[in-house]
Amino acid sequence: MKVGIISRFDMQEALELTKKMLERLSDEDVVIDPESARVLERKGTQISEMDVNALVTIGGDGTVLHAQREAPELPILGINMGGVGFLADVPPEDALKAIGQLKEGNLEISELAKLSIRVSDERLPDALNEGVIRATEPGRALTSQVLVDGEEVEEIRGDGLIVATPTGSTAYSLAAGGPIIDPRLEAFVLTPVSARLSKTMPLVIPSSCEIKVKLLKSGRRANIVIDGRVAGEASPGEDIVFKLSENTAKFFEWGDKFFEKAREKL
Repeated sequence: MKVGIISRFDMQEALELTKKMLERLSDEDVVIDPESARVLERKGTQISEMDVNALVTIGGDGTVLHAQREAPELPILGINMGGVGFLADVPPEDALKAIGQLKEGNLEISELAKLSIRVSDERLPDALNEGVIRATEPGRALTSQVLVDGEEVEEIRGDGLIVATPTGSTAYSLAAGGPIIDPRLEAFVLTPVSARLSKTMPLVIPSSCEIKVKLLKSGRRANIVIDGRVAGEASPGEDIVFKLSENTAKFFEWGDKFFEKAREKL
């Protein structure tokens, strides 16, 4: 099995672990990302151009999301270098053991749901954690109509709206007051951000539903933020549509169960 390593190049501990992994793997079995390669004085390969069977990330959940965004079809083994680590859940002391298990083909793969997001006729990149609608101008409130399968839920006025997967329910949505969703559930959660007197949200709905959001106030444009990065814009009158994607994110399983991780890391 050939693997691609993506490391936090600005974290010395991550680079030291990367060097140890490279010592364990033959040059024919591994490639590394350009930023880490530059620091380690090796040849690097862009993540999207890696001809590998699996990715190993060394950092935190942000490193995982970056790798998943660049090569969404590849399964990922995440080494956690000290962050919350819901996606990167291999502790550094288990990293070399995990690499050995990966090379021997002994790790199971789980698939996580993703969100498909469209603005009018434009499809944006899929979201693993969440899609967020927020004002392009900080401090300016958005007024939005939220519909689920064509039925109006309510109009909300506030800083924005988060639509999160079960994976993303422990991230920004949780910080904004949303519930944790058991990853075994096929569901999404709608969480308003600093909304004025929302009557129905946060709201958990089946993942089979279509969520449509319309911006109502003239002159108030919105950014569409996907997994922490601005991916598009919407104007008043445009439809922003969230649905279950036909694509999934693939991860090698390791270690703690979900509620054990929730108790320890939240």
